[in-house]
Amino acid sequence: MLSFESVEEVCESKKITLVVHPAIRRAVKGYEESFYVGLRCFLKGESDGTYFLPLQDGGYVRLAFSQRWSAGEHKILRVDPLTPEGLQRVKNSLAADI
Repeated sequence: MLSFESVEEVCESKKITLVVHPAIRRAVKGYEESFYVGLRCFLKGESDGTYFLPLQDGGYVRLAFSQRWSAGEHKILRVDPLTPEGLQRVKNSLAADI
């Protein structure tokens, strides 16, 4: 099974810094393979960069992949909720799992 660390290693090998909130990183646990497929498709230009993250308490949060460049000209790949309340929903889902 693919781990989140493996996903980060793939990004590093392509000289891309992956930026993900710690709560989203925890919520992706168990879904790393589908997350990686979505990420790879986005980087190849084969998708719109939307990933549907299943939540522990039911439902999902839509995440968006976006590419940027740092001031030092390094590639950055950000993963952010599409809606303002998305991050809080992820956090609430994780708290319900404790």
